[in-house]
Amino acid sequence: MAILRLYNLTLGLDDDARALRRAAAARLELPDSVLKSVSLVKRGVDARERVPVYNCTADVEVTGDVEDILKRLGDNARVAPTTPPLTVDKTGARESRGRVIVVGSGPAGAFAAYVLALNGHKPLLVERGPAALERLQQIGRFNARVKDHDPESNALFGEGGAGSFSDGKLWTSNRDPFIPRVLEVFVDCGAPSRILTDASPHVGTDILARVVVKMRERIEKMGGEIRFKTRLDDVEIAAGVLAAAQIAGEKVETSALVLAPGHSARDTYAMLHRRGVALAAKPFQLGVRIEHPQEFIDKAQLNGKYARDKRLTPASYDLSCQLAGAPELYSFCMCPGGVTIAAISEPGMLCINGMSYSVRASGYANSALVTTFAPGEYGDGSALSGIEFQRRYEEAAFDAGGGDYTVPAQPVTHLLRGIVSPRPLKGSYTRGRKYTRLDTLLPEKLLIALRAGLPEFDRRIKGYIQDSAILQAVESRASGPVRITRDETTRESVNVAGLYPCGEGAGYAGGIVSAACDGIKSALAICSQYSTTRG
Repeated sequence: MAILRLYNLTLGLDDDARALRRAAAARLELPDSVLKSVSLVKRGVDARERVPVYNCTADVEVTGDVEDILKRLGDNARVAPTTPPLTVDKTGARESRGRVIVVGSGPAGAFAAYVLALNGHKPLLVERGPAALERLQQIGRFNARVKDHDPESNALFGEGGAGSFSDGKLWTSNRDPFIPRVLEVFVDCGAPSRILTDASPHVGTDILARVVVKMRERIEKMGGEIRFKTRLDDVEIAAGVLAAAQIAGEKVETSALVLAPGHSARDTYAMLHRRGVALAAKPFQLGVRIEHPQEFIDKAQLNGKYARDKRLTPASYDLSCQLAGAPELYSFCMCPGGVTIAAISEPGMLCINGMSYSVRASGYANSALVTTFAPGEYGDGSALSGIEFQRRYEEAAFDAGGGDYTVPAQPVTHLLRGIVSPRPLKGSYTRGRKYTRLDTLLPEKLLIALRAGLPEFDRRIKGYIQDSAILQAVESRASGPVRITRDETTRESVNVAGLYPCGEGAGYAGGIVSAACDGIKSALAICSQYSTTRG
């Protein structure tokens, strides 16, 4: 008896579980009665043919010569992988000074705290921003121009982290074995069960806000403590070992601190640098955000009449190219039916991002178009030089928009053809758009990538270059420019024992799910070292 994972099973849009079973039997060339069980693992829309279909992955329990089946099916089958647990068989023997501290409540920090609590620890989770519902209200008032920007409560800081104000994508290109566990926890905390089987699962900001609250309640019920509006001010290090943390003016002794600050905690990076914690500059992405009418993307991607088919969600795209003599250009965080928002953590600067609600009904599709800048391309290679590079273009965008968080923007046709014809620009960004010559605002490498890559994107999605496609600047927080260097065996800082950097802000993840997986692994590493008895 074995469980095989079958790939690339094709089903119609109205097919059910019985059709999946028939497709699996046909693929295996076995009678239906031989299949003990068939369960859907993933399902995604394939719109390349005239009639869209579902491309499915399924786990099938079979008897017989499994090796022969695997050899015959090649890349379309393999033994189903096992999913590791979120608990350790036995906690470590070392006593910890005080509780384990977790800094940051984004996916890395929240899942680290959740796993620590699940294994009997009572972690202290500190978050510089407010709780989710208060954060939602404050951001709503900012977007409506009722409230000024708050450097501690925005789309980057607060419960849930930056991922709460994104498209809410719960997928990643890697095959981390903890991914199913992450999705299970989300569902257990209120996310729809479809995310377990959607090939590109998405929940949206509105649902994510409820999920992170429920997750926080679970952590507290297991003995954890969460403090909002509470910053990590400093760390105390003695002979290369973490001794304590300064948290909102209070000294808290600890043997283990999970550092998951998010990629915009610039003051935290500066503090760590002063304390001699090993940091390194890393490649990161910078670009613009393009916005199209969603109706155009649907028609281009879903073959005519299926653009309005209620069985299908708003269409997306994933584009990349690198032409000879030009830097790579690729889409990132594509938001079907989404909105463009300000994603800023410092006054006098402007960075934008895309986000979606669960229904994806804004009428617009937006996506970042970015290229990668290596350390030698954005500064002197020092650890914090990427932050100064980001700030330079965020300040320029803020000034170009008029200094009130209006976003500088230009039709893609104008940028590519050298046209300057100011006109009002409609779109989803609620604080308004100001016509700007983006070629005077953006780094030269990005301009070269856009001018080379956009015509190629237009060949793949005919009409991608159009007057109603608007470029907006600047998208500078697609990833972080700093890595808090760690030992991949112990998961501790390479020069400060007891400090566990993880997640996107530490330079080891690139999205909600990958950051959550990273937080899980750091928590399990701590559980394997320390007992649940506080010293």
